[in-house]
Amino acid sequence: MIENLRKYSGLMIVIFVILFISFFFLGRGSMGNYSSGRPMLKIAGRTYSDTEYHALGSGPLELASTLASSGEYSIYPFLGMLTSGATTREEGPEKFFVGRMILRDAKDEFGIHPGEEEITSYLRTLRPFTGQDKTFSAEKFREFIDKGMGRLGLTEKDLRELASDVLAFKKLNSIVGSGLHVSRDAVTTSLALENQQITGEIAKLDLTPFEDKIQPTEEEIKKYWDLISDSFTTEPRRKFTYIVVTPVMPPDTKIDDAPESIVDAAASDDVKKAAAKKKADEKAKHAAEVAEARRAKQLEVDAKVDDFLFKLEEQKGAGLEDLAKANEWEVKTSDFFPRSSPPKDLDLSLRASSRGGKLIDQLFTIKETSDPFSKISGAIAVGENQWVIARLDGEEKSRPKKYEEARNDARAQYISEKAAEAMKTAANEDVTKLKTLLTAGKSFADAAKEVGLPEPTTFTAITSAYRPDGAKEPQNLFETTRNVDPGAIAEVITESDRAFIIHVAKREVVKEPNAATRIDTEVTNRAKTNETNAFTSWLATRTEAAKVEQLYKH
Repeated sequence: MIENLRKYSGLMIVIFVILFISFFFLGRGSMGNYSSGRPMLKIAGRTYSDTEYHALGSGPLELASTLASSGEYSIYPFLGMLTSGATTREEGPEKFFVGRMILRDAKDEFGIHPGEEEITSYLRTLRPFTGQDKTFSAEKFREFIDKGMGRLGLTEKDLRELASDVLAFKKLNSIVGSGLHVSRDAVTTSLALENQQITGEIAKLDLTPFEDKIQPTEEEIKKYWDLISDSFTTEPRRKFTYIVVTPVMPPDTKIDDAPESIVDAAASDDVKKAAAKKKADEKAKHAAEVAEARRAKQLEVDAKVDDFLFKLEEQKGAGLEDLAKANEWEVKTSDFFPRSSPPKDLDLSLRASSRGGKLIDQLFTIKETSDPFSKISGAIAVGENQWVIARLDGEEKSRPKKYEEARNDARAQYISEKAAEAMKTAANEDVTKLKTLLTAGKSFADAAKEVGLPEPTTFTAITSAYRPDGAKEPQNLFETTRNVDPGAIAEVITESDRAFIIHVAKREVVKEPNAATRIDTEVTNRAKTNETNAFTSWLATRTEAAKVEQLYKH
Protein backbone atom coordinates (compact mmCIF):
# COMPACT_ATOMS: atom_id res chain seq x y z
CA MET A 1 0.00 0.00 0.00
CA ILE A 2 2.77 2.41 0.94
CA GLU A 3 4.58 1.59 -2.29
CA ASN A 4 1.46 2.45 -4.26
CA LEU A 5 1.22 5.84 -2.58
CA ARG A 6 4.90 6.55 -3.26
CA LYS A 7 4.28 6.22 -6.98
CA TYR A 8 2.12 9.31 -6.78
CA SER A 9 3.80 11.22 -3.93
CA GLY A 10 3.89 14.38 -6.03
CA LEU A 11 0.09 14.36 -6.14
CA MET A 12 -0.63 13.87 -2.44
CA ILE A 13 -0.72 17.55 -1.46
CA VAL A 14 -3.14 18.24 -4.31
CA ILE A 15 -5.36 15.40 -3.15
CA PHE A 16 -5.52 16.70 0.41
CA VAL A 17 -6.50 20.12 -0.93
CA ILE A 18 -9.24 18.57 -3.03
CA LEU A 19 -10.57 16.51 -0.13
CA PHE A 20 -10.73 19.70 1.90
CA ILE A 21 -12.53 21.50 -0.91
CA SER A 22 -15.01 18.66 -1.32
CA PHE A 23 -16.02 18.18 2.28
CA PHE A 24 -15.86 21.73 3.59
CA PHE A 25 -16.91 23.83 0.61
CA LEU A 26 -19.06 21.77 -1.71
CA GLY A 27 -21.28 20.47 1.08
CA ARG A 28 -24.79 19.11 0.94
CA GLY A 29 -26.22 22.06 -0.90
CA SER A 30 -24.16 21.69 -4.04
CA MET A 31 -27.08 20.34 -6.07
CA GLY A 32 -29.11 23.40 -5.25
CA ASN A 33 -26.30 25.64 -6.43
CA TYR A 34 -26.34 24.21 -9.97
CA SER A 35 -29.81 23.65 -11.25
CA SER A 36 -30.83 26.59 -13.39
CA GLY A 37 -29.29 25.47 -16.67
CA ARG A 38 -27.38 28.71 -17.22
CA PRO A 39 -24.12 28.62 -19.25
CA MET A 40 -21.15 27.71 -17.06
CA LEU A 41 -18.09 26.81 -19.17
CA LYS A 42 -17.06 26.61 -22.81
CA ILE A 43 -14.56 23.84 -23.58
CA ALA A 44 -13.24 23.28 -27.09
CA GLY A 45 -16.08 25.37 -28.48
CA ARG A 46 -18.87 23.54 -26.65
CA THR A 47 -20.93 25.26 -23.95
CA TYR A 48 -21.78 23.39 -20.74
CA SER A 49 -24.54 24.45 -18.35
CA ASP A 50 -24.32 24.58 -14.57
CA THR A 51 -26.62 21.54 -14.46
CA GLU A 52 -24.06 19.54 -16.44
CA TYR A 53 -21.30 21.07 -14.31
CA HIS A 54 -22.83 19.61 -11.17
CA ALA A 55 -23.78 16.26 -12.71
CA LEU A 56 -20.29 15.65 -14.15
CA GLY A 57 -18.07 17.98 -12.10
CA SER A 58 -18.77 19.15 -8.55
CA GLY A 59 -21.03 16.22 -7.61
CA PRO A 60 -18.74 13.44 -8.90
CA LEU A 61 -15.73 15.27 -7.46
CA GLU A 62 -17.24 14.99 -4.00
CA LEU A 63 -18.19 11.39 -4.75
CA ALA A 64 -14.63 10.54 -5.84
CA SER A 65 -13.22 12.34 -2.79
CA THR A 66 -15.52 10.34 -0.53
CA LEU A 67 -14.31 7.08 -2.06
CA ALA A 68 -10.66 8.13 -1.77
CA SER A 69 -11.01 9.23 1.85
CA SER A 70 -12.54 5.84 2.64
CA GLY A 71 -9.21 4.26 1.76
CA GLU A 72 -9.75 3.54 -1.93
CA TYR A 73 -6.27 4.50 -3.09
CA SER A 74 -6.92 3.68 -6.75
CA ILE A 75 -8.94 6.91 -6.94
CA TYR A 76 -6.04 9.13 -5.81
CA PRO A 77 -4.16 9.30 -9.15
CA PHE A 78 -7.41 10.03 -11.01
CA LEU A 79 -8.31 12.83 -8.59
CA GLY A 80 -4.81 14.24 -8.52
CA MET A 81 -4.44 14.40 -12.29
CA LEU A 82 -7.80 15.96 -13.00
CA THR A 83 -7.51 18.59 -10.26
CA SER A 84 -3.81 19.39 -10.54
CA GLY A 85 -3.10 22.98 -9.51
CA ALA A 86 -6.42 23.59 -7.74
CA THR A 87 -6.10 25.62 -4.54
CA THR A 88 -9.55 27.20 -4.08
CA ARG A 89 -13.10 25.90 -3.79
CA GLU A 90 -13.88 27.19 -7.30
CA GLU A 91 -10.79 25.77 -8.98
CA GLY A 92 -11.19 22.20 -7.68
CA PRO A 93 -14.56 21.32 -9.25
CA GLU A 94 -13.81 23.37 -12.36
CA LYS A 95 -10.49 21.66 -13.10
CA PHE A 96 -12.07 18.29 -12.38
CA PHE A 97 -14.92 19.00 -14.81
CA VAL A 98 -12.62 20.29 -17.58
CA GLY A 99 -10.26 17.34 -17.12
CA ARG A 100 -13.13 14.91 -17.24
CA MET A 101 -14.51 16.38 -20.47
CA ILE A 102 -11.06 16.14 -22.09
CA LEU A 103 -10.72 12.57 -20.82
CA ARG A 104 -14.10 11.66 -22.35
CA ASP A 105 -13.04 13.04 -25.71
CA ALA A 106 -9.87 10.95 -25.45
CA LYS A 107 -11.95 7.83 -24.74
CA ASP A 108 -13.54 8.23 -28.16
CA GLU A 109 -10.26 9.18 -29.83
CA PHE A 110 -8.36 6.15 -28.50
CA GLY A 111 -11.31 3.78 -28.50
CA ILE A 112 -11.19 3.20 -24.73
CA HIS A 113 -14.66 2.20 -23.57
CA PRO A 114 -14.72 -0.09 -20.50
CA GLY A 115 -17.52 -2.62 -20.74
CA GLU A 116 -20.31 -3.07 -18.21
CA GLU A 117 -18.76 -6.27 -16.81
CA GLU A 118 -15.39 -4.55 -16.38
CA ILE A 119 -17.05 -1.63 -14.56
CA THR A 120 -19.00 -4.01 -12.31
CA SER A 121 -15.87 -6.01 -11.49
CA TYR A 122 -14.00 -2.82 -10.61
CA LEU A 123 -16.76 -1.50 -8.35
CA ARG A 124 -16.94 -4.82 -6.50
CA THR A 125 -13.25 -4.38 -5.49
CA LEU A 126 -13.59 -0.90 -3.98
CA ARG A 127 -12.97 -0.79 -0.24
CA PRO A 128 -16.14 1.17 0.68
CA PHE A 129 -18.18 -1.70 -0.79
CA THR A 130 -16.37 -4.62 0.84
CA GLY A 131 -16.91 -6.23 4.21
CA GLN A 132 -14.41 -7.31 6.87
CA ASP A 133 -13.57 -10.39 4.83
CA LYS A 134 -12.63 -8.05 1.92
CA THR A 135 -15.35 -9.48 -0.31
CA PHE A 136 -18.05 -7.43 -2.00
CA SER A 137 -21.00 -6.49 0.23
CA ALA A 138 -24.22 -5.81 -1.65
CA GLU A 139 -25.67 -4.31 1.53
CA LYS A 140 -22.85 -1.75 1.89
CA PHE A 141 -23.04 -0.96 -1.82
CA ARG A 142 -26.77 -0.28 -1.70
CA GLU A 143 -26.44 1.78 1.49
CA PHE A 144 -23.78 3.92 -0.16
CA ILE A 145 -25.94 4.46 -3.25
CA ASP A 146 -29.05 5.35 -1.25
CA LYS A 147 -27.52 7.44 1.53
CA GLY A 148 -24.06 8.51 0.48
CA MET A 149 -24.94 9.50 -3.08
CA GLY A 150 -28.53 10.53 -2.53
CA ARG A 151 -27.46 13.68 -0.73
CA LEU A 152 -25.41 14.65 -3.80
CA GLY A 153 -28.30 14.21 -6.19
CA LEU A 154 -26.43 11.39 -7.90
CA THR A 155 -27.49 7.85 -8.79
CA GLU A 156 -25.86 4.48 -9.41
CA LYS A 157 -25.58 5.46 -13.07
CA ASP A 158 -23.34 8.39 -12.08
CA LEU A 159 -21.16 6.05 -10.03
CA ARG A 160 -20.76 3.67 -12.96
CA GLU A 161 -19.86 6.56 -15.27
CA LEU A 162 -17.25 7.72 -12.78
CA ALA A 163 -15.84 4.17 -12.59
CA SER A 164 -15.73 4.03 -16.39
CA ASP A 165 -13.69 7.25 -16.47
CA VAL A 166 -11.32 6.00 -13.77
CA LEU A 167 -10.67 2.80 -15.74
CA ALA A 168 -10.23 4.77 -18.97
CA PHE A 169 -7.82 7.11 -17.19
CA LYS A 170 -5.65 4.15 -16.15
CA LYS A 171 -5.50 2.81 -19.69
CA LEU A 172 -4.89 6.23 -21.25
CA ASN A 173 -2.17 6.92 -18.69
CA SER A 174 -0.37 3.76 -19.84
CA ILE A 175 -0.86 4.58 -23.53
CA VAL A 176 0.46 8.16 -23.26
CA GLY A 177 3.55 7.07 -21.31
CA SER A 178 4.11 3.75 -23.04
CA GLY A 179 7.14 4.89 -25.03
CA LEU A 180 9.11 6.04 -21.98
CA HIS A 181 11.72 3.37 -21.21
CA VAL A 182 13.34 2.92 -17.79
CA SER A 183 16.85 1.49 -17.89
CA ARG A 184 17.28 -1.30 -15.35
CA ASP A 185 21.06 -0.79 -15.44
CA ALA A 186 20.65 2.91 -14.66
CA VAL A 187 18.32 2.09 -11.77
CA THR A 188 20.80 -0.51 -10.47
CA THR A 189 23.63 2.02 -10.56
CA SER A 190 21.50 4.70 -8.93
CA LEU A 191 20.43 2.41 -6.07
CA ALA A 192 24.02 1.26 -5.58
CA LEU A 193 25.09 4.88 -5.16
CA GLU A 194 22.26 5.45 -2.69
CA ASN A 195 23.18 2.34 -0.68
CA GLN A 196 26.88 3.10 -0.26
CA GLN A 197 28.70 4.13 2.91
CA ILE A 198 31.28 6.91 2.65
CA THR A 199 34.18 7.72 4.98
CA GLY A 200 36.39 10.77 4.72
CA GLU A 201 37.69 14.03 6.16
CA ILE A 202 36.62 17.67 6.03
CA ALA A 203 38.70 20.84 6.24
CA LYS A 204 36.66 24.00 6.87
CA LEU A 205 37.55 27.58 5.97
CA ASP A 206 35.66 30.39 7.72
CA LEU A 207 34.80 33.69 6.03
CA THR A 208 35.76 35.95 8.96
CA PRO A 209 39.57 35.90 8.44
CA PHE A 210 39.07 36.87 4.80
CA GLU A 211 36.71 39.70 5.78
CA ASP A 212 39.27 41.04 8.27
CA LYS A 213 41.82 41.41 5.47
CA ILE A 214 39.56 43.57 3.29
CA GLN A 215 39.69 47.29 4.10
CA PRO A 216 38.05 49.15 1.18
CA THR A 217 38.81 52.79 0.52
CA GLU A 218 36.04 55.37 0.37
CA GLU A 219 36.49 55.54 -3.39
CA GLU A 220 35.99 51.76 -3.70
CA ILE A 221 32.84 51.89 -1.59
CA LYS A 222 31.37 54.74 -3.68
CA LYS A 223 32.21 52.95 -6.91
CA TYR A 224 30.53 49.80 -5.60
CA TRP A 225 27.56 51.90 -4.42
CA ASP A 226 27.02 53.22 -7.93
CA LEU A 227 26.53 49.65 -9.14
CA ILE A 228 24.12 48.43 -6.45
CA SER A 229 22.43 51.60 -5.14
CA ASP A 230 18.99 50.48 -6.42
CA SER A 231 19.01 47.59 -3.94
CA PHE A 232 19.17 49.92 -0.92
CA THR A 233 15.80 51.34 0.08
CA THR A 234 14.31 52.55 3.32
CA GLU A 235 11.64 50.60 5.15
CA PRO A 236 8.10 52.00 4.97
CA ARG A 237 7.31 53.80 8.21
CA ARG A 238 3.92 54.28 9.82
CA LYS A 239 2.42 56.30 12.64
CA PHE A 240 -0.49 55.12 14.76
CA THR A 241 -2.84 56.32 17.45
CA TYR A 242 -3.74 53.28 19.51
CA ILE A 243 -5.38 51.83 22.59
CA VAL A 244 -4.24 48.73 24.47
CA VAL A 245 -7.23 47.46 26.44
CA THR A 246 -6.30 45.26 29.41
CA PRO A 247 -9.02 43.84 31.69
CA VAL A 248 -8.53 44.61 35.39
CA MET A 249 -8.97 41.13 36.82
CA PRO A 250 -10.14 40.30 40.35
CA PRO A 251 -7.20 39.42 42.60
CA ASP A 252 -6.52 35.76 43.25
CA THR A 253 -6.78 35.83 47.04
CA LYS A 254 -5.31 32.84 48.83
CA ILE A 255 -7.25 30.65 51.23
CA ASP A 256 -5.62 30.50 54.65
CA ASP A 257 -3.37 27.47 54.63
CA ALA A 258 -2.24 27.49 58.27
CA PRO A 259 0.13 24.75 59.46
CA GLU A 260 -1.32 21.76 61.26
CA SER A 261 -2.06 22.46 64.93
CA ILE A 262 -1.33 20.15 67.84
CA VAL A 263 -5.05 19.34 68.07
CA ASP A 264 -5.17 18.54 64.32
CA ALA A 265 -2.12 16.32 64.62
CA ALA A 266 -3.72 14.37 67.44
CA ALA A 267 -6.97 13.79 65.54
CA SER A 268 -7.93 10.38 64.16
CA ASP A 269 -7.23 9.44 60.54
CA ASP A 270 -10.91 9.79 59.65
CA VAL A 271 -11.05 13.31 61.11
CA LYS A 272 -7.84 14.25 59.26
CA LYS A 273 -9.24 12.92 55.97
CA ALA A 274 -12.48 14.82 56.48
CA ALA A 275 -10.57 18.02 57.27
CA ALA A 276 -8.32 17.58 54.23
CA LYS A 277 -11.33 16.99 51.98
CA LYS A 278 -13.07 20.09 53.37
CA LYS A 279 -9.97 22.21 52.71
CA ALA A 280 -9.60 20.81 49.19
CA ASP A 281 -13.28 21.50 48.46
CA GLU A 282 -12.89 25.07 49.73
CA LYS A 283 -9.85 25.62 47.50
CA ALA A 284 -11.65 24.18 44.46
CA LYS A 285 -14.71 26.34 45.16
CA HIS A 286 -12.55 29.42 45.57
CA ALA A 287 -10.65 28.70 42.35
CA ALA A 288 -13.92 28.25 40.46
CA GLU A 289 -15.27 31.54 41.87
CA VAL A 290 -12.11 33.40 40.85
CA ALA A 291 -12.18 31.86 37.38
CA GLU A 292 -15.84 32.79 36.95
CA ALA A 293 -15.20 36.36 38.16
CA ARG A 294 -12.34 36.70 35.68
CA ARG A 295 -14.42 35.26 32.87
CA ALA A 296 -17.17 37.75 33.64
CA LYS A 297 -14.67 40.61 33.64
CA GLN A 298 -13.23 39.43 30.30
CA LEU A 299 -16.72 39.24 28.79
CA GLU A 300 -17.47 42.72 30.11
CA VAL A 301 -14.35 44.14 28.48
CA ASP A 302 -14.99 42.21 25.25
CA ALA A 303 -18.47 43.76 25.10
CA LYS A 304 -17.03 47.24 25.70
CA VAL A 305 -14.52 46.77 22.89
CA ASP A 306 -17.26 45.57 20.55
CA ASP A 307 -19.50 48.52 21.48
CA PHE A 308 -16.57 50.93 21.06
CA LEU A 309 -15.91 49.74 17.52
CA PHE A 310 -19.62 49.82 16.64
CA LYS A 311 -19.87 53.47 17.70
CA LEU A 312 -16.59 54.32 15.99
CA GLU A 313 -17.83 52.82 12.73
CA GLU A 314 -21.10 54.75 13.06
CA GLN A 315 -19.01 57.91 13.39
CA LYS A 316 -16.95 56.99 10.29
CA GLY A 317 -13.81 56.56 12.39
CA ALA A 318 -14.04 59.99 14.02
CA GLY A 319 -13.92 60.58 17.77
CA LEU A 320 -11.64 57.70 18.72
CA GLU A 321 -10.06 59.70 21.54
CA ASP A 322 -13.41 60.78 23.04
CA LEU A 323 -14.89 57.29 22.92
CA ALA A 324 -11.75 55.87 24.55
CA LYS A 325 -11.90 58.53 27.29
CA ALA A 326 -15.50 57.54 28.05
CA ASN A 327 -14.23 54.02 28.75
CA GLU A 328 -11.26 55.35 30.74
CA TRP A 329 -8.84 53.84 28.22
CA GLU A 330 -5.46 55.45 27.67
CA VAL A 331 -4.81 56.69 24.14
CA LYS A 332 -1.24 56.81 22.81
CA THR A 333 0.26 58.11 19.58
CA SER A 334 3.50 56.74 18.21
CA ASP A 335 6.20 58.41 16.17
CA PHE A 336 6.83 57.11 12.66
CA PHE A 337 8.48 53.67 12.86
CA PRO A 338 9.31 50.75 10.54
CA ARG A 339 7.81 47.29 10.91
CA SER A 340 11.17 45.93 12.05
CA SER A 341 11.36 48.30 15.04
CA PRO A 342 7.94 48.84 16.66
CA PRO A 343 7.39 50.67 19.98
CA LYS A 344 7.63 48.35 22.99
CA ASP A 345 3.91 48.40 23.77
CA LEU A 346 3.07 47.45 20.17
CA ASP A 347 5.63 44.65 20.05
CA LEU A 348 3.03 42.06 21.06
CA SER A 349 2.20 38.53 19.94
CA LEU A 350 -1.21 37.69 18.52
CA ARG A 351 -3.49 35.72 20.82
CA ALA A 352 -4.96 32.33 19.84
CA SER A 353 -3.35 32.32 16.40
CA SER A 354 -2.51 28.84 15.10
CA ARG A 355 0.17 30.34 12.86
CA GLY A 356 1.64 32.66 15.47
CA GLY A 357 2.42 36.17 14.32
CA LYS A 358 2.88 39.66 15.70
CA LEU A 359 0.53 42.58 16.17
CA ILE A 360 2.77 44.82 14.09
CA ASP A 361 2.27 42.58 11.03
CA GLN A 362 -1.47 43.16 11.29
CA LEU A 363 -1.06 46.92 11.64
CA PHE A 364 1.12 47.15 8.55
CA THR A 365 -1.58 45.43 6.44
CA ILE A 366 -4.05 48.29 6.97
CA LYS A 367 -4.92 49.84 3.60
CA GLU A 368 -6.48 53.28 3.63
CA THR A 369 -9.35 53.80 1.17
CA SER A 370 -11.94 56.52 0.62
CA ASP A 371 -13.80 55.14 3.65
CA PRO A 372 -12.45 56.92 6.76
CA PHE A 373 -13.08 53.81 8.86
CA SER A 374 -10.57 51.88 6.71
CA LYS A 375 -7.80 53.51 8.80
CA ILE A 376 -9.06 51.66 11.90
CA SER A 377 -7.51 48.27 12.58
CA GLY A 378 -10.47 46.69 14.27
CA ALA A 379 -10.01 44.82 17.56
CA ILE A 380 -6.84 42.69 17.46
CA ALA A 381 -6.50 40.01 20.16
CA VAL A 382 -3.04 40.04 21.71
CA GLY A 383 -1.23 38.75 24.77
CA GLU A 384 -3.21 36.70 27.27
CA ASN A 385 -6.40 38.77 27.37
CA GLN A 386 -5.74 42.14 25.74
CA TRP A 387 -7.19 43.97 22.76
CA VAL A 388 -5.49 46.55 20.58
CA ILE A 389 -7.36 49.06 18.44
CA ALA A 390 -5.24 51.33 16.26
CA ARG A 391 -5.75 54.12 13.77
CA LEU A 392 -3.30 54.70 10.93
CA ASP A 393 -2.30 58.37 11.18
CA GLY A 394 0.27 58.51 8.40
CA GLU A 395 2.76 56.59 6.27
CA GLU A 396 6.16 57.33 4.81
CA LYS A 397 6.64 55.20 1.70
CA SER A 398 9.82 53.30 0.95
CA ARG A 399 12.37 55.32 -1.00
CA PRO A 400 15.90 54.83 -2.35
CA LYS A 401 18.51 55.46 0.32
CA LYS A 402 21.07 58.21 -0.02
CA TYR A 403 24.72 57.25 0.03
CA GLU A 404 25.18 58.65 3.53
CA GLU A 405 22.33 56.47 4.83
CA ALA A 406 23.50 53.27 3.13
CA ARG A 407 27.25 53.76 3.28
CA ASN A 408 27.84 51.32 6.17
CA ASP A 409 25.56 48.68 4.64
CA ALA A 410 27.23 49.07 1.26
CA ARG A 411 30.65 48.74 2.84
CA ALA A 412 29.62 45.57 4.72
CA GLN A 413 28.15 44.04 1.56
CA TYR A 414 31.28 44.93 -0.43
CA ILE A 415 33.49 43.28 2.19
CA SER A 416 31.26 40.20 2.33
CA GLU A 417 31.29 39.72 -1.45
CA LYS A 418 35.03 40.28 -1.81
CA ALA A 419 35.75 38.00 1.15
CA ALA A 420 33.57 35.24 -0.34
CA GLU A 421 35.48 35.50 -3.62
CA ALA A 422 38.81 35.39 -1.79
CA MET A 423 37.70 32.42 0.31
CA LYS A 424 36.61 30.45 -2.76
CA THR A 425 39.86 31.24 -4.56
CA ALA A 426 41.92 30.25 -1.53
CA ALA A 427 39.98 26.99 -1.15
CA ASN A 428 40.59 26.02 -4.78
CA GLU A 429 44.29 26.90 -4.48
CA ASP A 430 44.48 24.78 -1.32
CA VAL A 431 42.87 21.87 -3.18
CA THR A 432 45.57 22.05 -5.85
CA LYS A 433 48.29 21.95 -3.18
CA LEU A 434 46.56 19.14 -1.31
CA LYS A 435 46.30 16.98 -4.42
CA THR A 436 50.06 17.32 -4.97
CA LEU A 437 50.82 16.36 -1.37
CA LEU A 438 48.40 13.41 -1.46
CA THR A 439 50.04 12.16 -4.64
CA ALA A 440 53.36 12.33 -2.82
CA GLY A 441 51.98 9.92 -0.23
CA LYS A 442 51.03 12.23 2.61
CA SER A 443 47.86 11.73 4.63
CA PHE A 444 45.09 14.28 4.24
CA ALA A 445 45.57 15.46 7.83
CA ASP A 446 49.30 16.03 7.33
CA ALA A 447 48.73 17.68 3.94
CA ALA A 448 46.08 20.00 5.41
CA LYS A 449 48.46 21.00 8.21
CA GLU A 450 51.25 21.74 5.72
CA VAL A 451 48.92 23.86 3.59
CA GLY A 452 47.84 25.80 6.67
CA LEU A 453 44.27 24.58 6.97
CA PRO A 454 42.51 23.99 10.31
CA GLU A 455 42.67 20.44 11.62
CA PRO A 456 40.25 18.30 9.58
CA THR A 457 37.25 16.52 11.09
CA THR A 458 36.27 13.01 10.04
CA PHE A 459 33.00 11.42 8.96
CA THR A 460 32.58 7.64 8.99
CA ALA A 461 30.34 5.35 6.94
CA ILE A 462 27.70 7.97 6.21
CA THR A 463 24.72 6.95 4.04
CA SER A 464 22.01 8.73 2.08
CA ALA A 465 20.01 8.92 5.32
CA TYR A 466 22.81 10.76 7.16
CA ARG A 467 21.97 14.15 8.67
CA PRO A 468 25.13 16.29 8.78
CA ASP A 469 26.19 18.32 11.80
CA GLY A 470 25.46 21.84 10.60
CA ALA A 471 28.16 23.35 12.81
CA LYS A 472 31.03 21.58 11.06
CA GLU A 473 29.63 19.82 7.97
CA PRO A 474 27.84 20.94 4.77
CA GLN A 475 24.22 19.90 4.41
CA ASN A 476 24.87 18.21 1.05
CA LEU A 477 27.80 16.12 2.28
CA PHE A 478 26.55 12.76 0.96
CA GLU A 479 25.35 14.16 -2.37
CA THR A 480 28.72 15.84 -2.96
CA THR A 481 30.79 12.75 -2.19
CA ARG A 482 28.62 9.95 -3.61
CA ASN A 483 30.44 9.96 -6.98
CA VAL A 484 33.96 10.89 -5.82
CA ASP A 485 36.64 8.21 -6.17
CA PRO A 486 38.33 7.03 -2.94
CA GLY A 487 41.51 9.02 -2.34
CA ALA A 488 40.23 12.01 -4.30
CA ILE A 489 39.00 15.45 -3.22
CA ALA A 490 35.45 16.58 -3.99
CA GLU A 491 34.47 19.88 -5.53
CA VAL A 492 34.75 22.71 -3.00
CA ILE A 493 31.44 23.42 -1.25
CA THR A 494 30.99 27.14 -0.68
CA GLU A 495 28.34 28.49 1.67
CA SER A 496 27.61 32.08 2.66
CA ASP A 497 30.12 32.20 5.50
CA ARG A 498 32.37 29.15 5.02
CA ALA A 499 33.89 26.72 2.53
CA PHE A 500 34.52 22.97 2.82
CA ILE A 501 37.30 20.85 1.32
CA ILE A 502 36.30 17.18 1.45
CA HIS A 503 38.60 14.18 1.05
CA VAL A 504 36.93 10.85 0.35
CA ALA A 505 38.89 8.03 1.96
CA LYS A 506 36.56 5.10 1.30
CA ARG A 507 33.28 4.24 -0.43
CA GLU A 508 31.60 0.88 0.13
CA VAL A 509 28.40 -0.40 -1.43
CA VAL A 510 26.15 -2.12 1.11
CA LYS A 511 24.45 -5.06 -0.56
CA GLU A 512 20.81 -5.56 0.32
CA PRO A 513 19.56 -9.12 0.80
CA ASN A 514 16.51 -8.32 -1.37
CA ALA A 515 18.38 -6.15 -3.91
CA ALA A 516 16.78 -7.74 -6.97
CA THR A 517 13.28 -7.19 -5.62
CA ARG A 518 14.15 -3.60 -4.68
CA ILE A 519 15.42 -2.94 -8.20
CA ASP A 520 12.28 -4.46 -9.76
CA THR A 521 10.11 -2.28 -7.54
CA GLU A 522 12.10 0.85 -8.34
CA VAL A 523 11.96 0.18 -12.08
CA THR A 524 8.18 -0.21 -11.83
CA ASN A 525 7.82 2.94 -9.74
CA ARG A 526 9.94 5.01 -12.11
CA ALA A 527 7.96 3.73 -15.06
CA LYS A 528 4.76 4.79 -13.30
CA THR A 529 6.29 8.18 -12.55
CA ASN A 530 7.20 8.58 -16.22
CA GLU A 531 3.65 7.69 -17.19
CA THR A 532 2.28 10.21 -14.67
CA ASN A 533 4.54 12.98 -15.95
CA ALA A 534 3.68 12.18 -19.56
CA PHE A 535 -0.06 12.21 -18.83
CA THR A 536 0.22 15.46 -16.88
CA SER A 537 1.94 17.09 -19.85
CA TRP A 538 -0.60 15.59 -22.27
CA LEU A 539 -3.54 16.85 -20.20
CA ALA A 540 -2.03 20.34 -19.86
CA THR A 541 -1.54 20.53 -23.64
CA ARG A 542 -5.10 19.37 -24.32
CA THR A 543 -6.51 21.81 -21.74
CA GLU A 544 -4.63 24.73 -23.29
CA ALA A 545 -5.83 23.74 -26.76
CA ALA A 546 -9.43 23.54 -25.49
CA LYS A 547 -9.38 27.30 -24.71
CA VAL A 548 -11.60 27.03 -21.63
CA GLU A 549 -13.88 30.03 -21.06
CA GLN A 550 -15.52 30.75 -17.71
CA LEU A 551 -18.93 31.95 -18.86
CA TYR A 552 -20.23 32.49 -15.33
CA LYS A 553 -17.76 35.38 -14.96
CA HIS A 554 -19.04 37.21 -18.04
